[in-house]
Amino acid sequence: MRKQPNPNPLQAIMDFLHHSTHTQLQITFARLDICNSQNGRVLQRLPSRQGRIGFQKLSPHLLQLDIMDSLVFRFSIQCPIPQPVNLNKMEPLSLPRPLDQGSLHVNEEKLVLSFRIDAPDPSHRIQVTHTYQGIYRLEEYCTPLCGQSC
Repeated sequence: MRKQPNPNPLQAIMDFLHHSTHTQLQITFARLDICNSQNGRVLQRLPSRQGRIGFQKLSPHLLQLDIMDSLVFRFSIQCPIPQPVNLNKMEPLSLPRPLDQGSLHVNEEKLVLSFRIDAPDPSHRIQVTHTYQGIYRLEEYCTPLCGQSC
């Protein structure tokens, strides 16, 4: 495990994806805000707290994000590893049911994960947005990736 100074979210993720031999990164953010809405109306805003996301390189082209602080259950998203010029918007490949229509945006200030909780009745669908800000701690872990040594 290696601890580093606290860069911005975009730089931390870019360094991990494109310059690190480590295969796992856990970011603890100083602030996580969660907002639930339905049909454009805010249902609930949760007070700020720390939030964690685990990043794991599954292959040279596939990234998994482990969302550890969801309101209902912990879940994972898989998406292609973006090129550095496209890092600010990553489209998830897959979300676990009943989640769908997910998107992930990263910039120098924050990481925003948005997804919908699907329901058979469209009027019961809920949009959820997690906004992570301020890196509190970065922890990189070294595990072999596809037979490579760290």
